[in-house]
Amino acid sequence: MNQIANTTGLTENQLEFYKTFGYVVLRGLFSETDLETIRKEFDYMMAEQYAHTPYNGSKRHWTPLMDEDTPFFASLMEDPRFLTVAKQLYGDDVLGVGTDANRYTGNTGWHRDTHTVDQYGVKFAFYLQPVTANTGALRVIPGTHRLPDDDDFVNGVRSMPLESVPATALASEPGDVVAFDLRMWHASYGGSEDRHMCTVVYYANPKNASELEALRKQGEGNVNAGVKSFNPRRQYLYSKKWVSNPHRSPDRQYWIDRLKEIGYFDAPGLVEA
Repeated sequence: MNQIANTTGLTENQLEFYKTFGYVVLRGLFSETDLETIRKEFDYMMAEQYAHTPYNGSKRHWTPLMDEDTPFFASLMEDPRFLTVAKQLYGDDVLGVGTDANRYTGNTGWHRDTHTVDQYGVKFAFYLQPVTANTGALRVIPGTHRLPDDDDFVNGVRSMPLESVPATALASEPGDVVAFDLRMWHASYGGSEDRHMCTVVYYANPKNASELEALRKQGEGNVNAGVKSFNPRRQYLYSKKWVSNPHRSPDRQYWIDRLKEIGYFDAPGLVEA
């Protein structure tokens, strides 16, 4: 289901494909001019955040890209190329929660991007180099966003060689974007020692007590998975300036107000002290 994307969102066929299989590939979402800006901001922030431990291929580097020193990245959650699609998939009250960048090395094991199926949403992922099945492209197990929390499935998938698990590898070129449900089981195989991948993430607005509690817990998990795991210079996910919403974006203000109400921002280390 590889159709050219635009600011009007997904077609009915793309929506049905995503709901059924948990992903859709959007070809050519970014222009060459966009990619030039993306690469400049990516390189600047990675150097800024890891001056104390320059990248040598032995460990993944990760950093948020949500503030005015990377203005293009900071705009992506509110960019209709992403927000329109996120609202189509999870409702007009969907919550924008982050934009980040990664320098990967080697394989990425099978995992979901949520600790429970009660906490879900969409991740838009895009690579700054061409990637194929054997050079680090995202691999997904279609339809697994529909699975319940299942320890037997987890243990079974992780006990197998990564490349032996039946899956679909989503080859992409710079400018393409893969959108997938956070509950989707995914991995990557055979990646280079410096694979550049960026993401834009939205969470579904919790609709019941279980989903509210799951999203509160996800805040703490995000701190552990990001700041504590990779130790960038910036020791928080959201800056004071981002939370102050300097451009008075109504979308961002809604997200901030709702995340505060839920208690998502209460996790230590989530917001700049």
